[in-house]
Amino acid sequence: TTIAAATACITASILGKILEGHFDVSIGLNGILAGLVSITANCSVVNPWMAFLIGIVGACILVGGHYLLLILKIDDPCDACVVHGFCGMWGLWATGIFCTDKNVQYAAYPNVND
Repeated sequence: TTIAAATACITASILGKILEGHFDVSIGLNGILAGLVSITANCSVVNPWMAFLIGIVGACILVGGHYLLLILKIDDPCDACVVHGFCGMWGLWATGIFCTDKNVQYAAYPNVND
């Protein structure tokens, strides 16, 4: 969980610097939330390197969704729709994309598979 959140924070901050020309604290903090929302559905069924990739994609979705809402003139000052809606959907998709059979077997009930 922490890997995805940290990766998303750094990625969102760098993307914000590239696109805006300066670092923005709010995009970095929303990056943390985007990483956490992106990894919540699948944290028990993915490996750490997959969490890293999920965090990067979550940050890209955050930044892209932020600018999409600006272009569409949809008022969402704290990017709640982007963080919880778009990144949440990504988290669900990432579960199917990145989960492994081994992790699924031991996710909730580790002694059942013995």
